[in-house]
Amino acid sequence: MHIGFGTDVGQIMHVVTADMKHEHTISWKTEKFGESGNLEVRPKQSQNIIKVNAEVVELPVYNGGKHFGLYTAHVTNLTAGTDYEYRISVGKRQSAWMQFKTEPELTSFKALIFGDSQSLDYKYWGKTARVAWQKNGDAAFFVNMGDLVDNGQDEWQWNAWFDEGAKLLEAIPVVPVMGNHEAYSLDWKMAKPDYYLSFFSLPANGPAGLERYAYSYDYGDVHFVVLDTQLNELHDWYPDLLKEQQRWLAKDLSQTRKRWKVVLMHRGIWIHPFDGPLDDIGQTFVPVFDQYHVDLVFTGHVHSYARTKALKNGKPDPAGTIYITTGRSGEKVWDKSPQKPMDEFYYNPLDMPNYLVFEASYDALKVAAFKQTGELIDQTEIKK
Repeated sequence: MHIGFGTDVGQIMHVVTADMKHEHTISWKTEKFGESGNLEVRPKQSQNIIKVNAEVVELPVYNGGKHFGLYTAHVTNLTAGTDYEYRISVGKRQSAWMQFKTEPELTSFKALIFGDSQSLDYKYWGKTARVAWQKNGDAAFFVNMGDLVDNGQDEWQWNAWFDEGAKLLEAIPVVPVMGNHEAYSLDWKMAKPDYYLSFFSLPANGPAGLERYAYSYDYGDVHFVVLDTQLNELHDWYPDLLKEQQRWLAKDLSQTRKRWKVVLMHRGIWIHPFDGPLDDIGQTFVPVFDQYHVDLVFTGHVHSYARTKALKNGKPDPAGTIYITTGRSGEKVWDKSPQKPMDEFYYNPLDMPNYLVFEASYDALKVAAFKQTGELIDQTEIKK
């Protein structure tokens, strides 16, 4: 977990912001967190340094684990399309200068999307992440579709997820989506996702009281919305989880002026195992997707890759929404994953993990799914 200026400091991470042209969030983890920390940022080859104090939180400790602190710094007033250098400090220790780039004014971009990474051995997730990054070094950010880990209170699993994904996390912002496994305790009971919420300093623009459970952000000509589908796990704390997000989602989508709308959420919209009707999630959100012309909805959870026809009011419609289930980037497979009648393409990645490449321009969205080896599984394009 080390980044080169202290054996107790590491797991550096870039995190999505609502405006990646002008803001940037960086976090890092340490065992010694009684000291102040800060982030210094400057345009590349410039001496004009912006210094931001970091906030530090003590991470939850379960089952006798170690005490760690997470430092997070958020810098604003950056210039779009600019190469920046940054370094982090804890106490008197300081890292070397590293680099990031803000979102450019151009509308075309690429992103990586990973299905569930939960594993017993996170080397599977690590290899998927590294292969995808090696082949797509121009990606602007990456999405993990939930169930990042198999147990949300297991410190070892979070460390393994961070360490195996380090190449990506150190390079581009992560867009995390909460999955049901983030909301389980060590004894496999329902639990608030305290580790997840502590790790990821996400945009606080979601529903009141559910900030960072759901949020939205823009990149290029695309408006992205991240939803929380974990009503089963979080019902005791948030019995109106879906309804509150429904109201917020309608307002959020009505206000965006972006050309494209994309939703990211862990669970899908149909009763499972599939027998036709929409489940509570679908009944809550699909009418809003239809009303505001959401172009794509990405989901995880079932560990298979599937792409539906464009759907509106439950029927094929070229002007409707395409639903893509993203497969798995980690070790766990599910051989009973269902193929649905509305699927235009279906593939269960039983032999190896997979990843998706998302490309957006002013007049088209492209999605391609690849095996861990880089072999193409499926691709589609939406044009306006």
